[in-house]
Amino acid sequence: MTAFFDEPVAPFAAVNRSRAIAAGIDPHQYDAVTAGLTSLHQWPDAFARTGREHLALAEKARLPRSAGEALRDAALWFHFATVLPNPDLAEHGRAAAASADALRRSLAVLAPDAAHLTGPDFTGVLRRPSADAPLVVLVPGMNSGKVEFMPIADALVHRGLAVLAIDGPGQGELAVRGVWEPDYQRVVAQALDAVDGLPAAVGLIGLSMGGFLASAAARHEPRIGAVVTVSGPTAITWDELPPYVTESFVLRTGGEAAAREFARRVTAPPVPQPLRVLDGGLDVIPGVANGEELARRAAKGEYVLVPEGNHLLENCRWLWLPETLDWLAARLSDDPASVVRRYVEAVASGDLDTIKASFADDASWTYPGDLPLSGTWKGRDAIVDGFLGGAGQLFQPGGEPEVALTGVVADGDRVVAEWTSRGTARGGADYDNPCLGVFTVRNGKITSVREYTDTQHVERTLFGS
Repeated sequence: MTAFFDEPVAPFAAVNRSRAIAAGIDPHQYDAVTAGLTSLHQWPDAFARTGREHLALAEKARLPRSAGEALRDAALWFHFATVLPNPDLAEHGRAAAASADALRRSLAVLAPDAAHLTGPDFTGVLRRPSADAPLVVLVPGMNSGKVEFMPIADALVHRGLAVLAIDGPGQGELAVRGVWEPDYQRVVAQALDAVDGLPAAVGLIGLSMGGFLASAAARHEPRIGAVVTVSGPTAITWDELPPYVTESFVLRTGGEAAAREFARRVTAPPVPQPLRVLDGGLDVIPGVANGEELARRAAKGEYVLVPEGNHLLENCRWLWLPETLDWLAARLSDDPASVVRRYVEAVASGDLDTIKASFADDASWTYPGDLPLSGTWKGRDAIVDGFLGGAGQLFQPGGEPEVALTGVVADGDRVVAEWTSRGTARGGADYDNPCLGVFTVRNGKITSVREYTDTQHVERTLFGS
């Protein structure tokens, strides 16, 4: 064993407790098992032994559901037997294989629609609530794997999204079959190629080191439409890292030289897709820079810091996971309400590419009154360049209106959206106007808009002398 294994058990068990619970391990059993350890040397065997106990419960279960749940628990205990940098690769490999087998058997009962995909550099579980559902690929991190993120997969499926949870080289089921792949776009490309009838809308969620891997992949993979990273590093200073991290790096890359080179390549790539970066305020790992720089460098990035969150925010999932999955669904879904929400948010953020992509080529926009902007604007270019662009020129530089969506109601392909628009006119007047638009959306594109607003306020503030 290595130097890390000589550290005390209690701090490591405490740090990983919320991680295990979020994955699905019973907290009372976790406390009982870890409390009985006097050394981290005992961790792999104790967790694997508990996994075997759950396999025995599955064999004795009277109902298939009970057997499936016991197998799911076994898969998690075997997986958490592998989270330490154990140089005994044979022991490590046995636990990883046992976890993968238990997961397959569990899904056969609990999610019989799940498909198991494999390629040269990945293995994955695909679940699809419908054939055309947008797809989200879950990318694990340094010592995690697909089995650990089945609760997130469930949450995605419940929102009508398909999910492909994968292990790449050196991860999860493939932990001892290959080493980490920094050019992770190759892994993601293989996974997408393996999906029959790949939908047009594809997203990525990268967790921990998977945040870096997902952002690096998204930069090079044009099929990706939106990205979420959780606790992903954007820079690593090798000499400041704690032993747990350095020894895991060395184990998963094949040697210290390779580990240092991998760490050197961890950067914040300029992600072109819509990107949400999440960090926990309590997630402070020496030598690891968190994700704010990744969000800043992205073309359409936003940074969310959860002050009370730990690594992977597993101690407070209720604060960020539902809203973040909704954010991702809105950027991948083509239902009319999502299209309109995405359009208004793009106007608010100045995302011209998304604004243009929201409209059909022959779309129309009707604006009320007898102002210079009034009338029906026909065609996407006329709407974006003539109408919206012309309206923008009526404001002071730096005083462009701030747009905030206040409500959306949808009925079939018809969507009614309300928003407020506040800015400073070229003449210095304060512009503050509520607006309402009746949108028609077909095949994921806005085909017509009828806008209603206070035209007297528009005339007085934007066109008055």
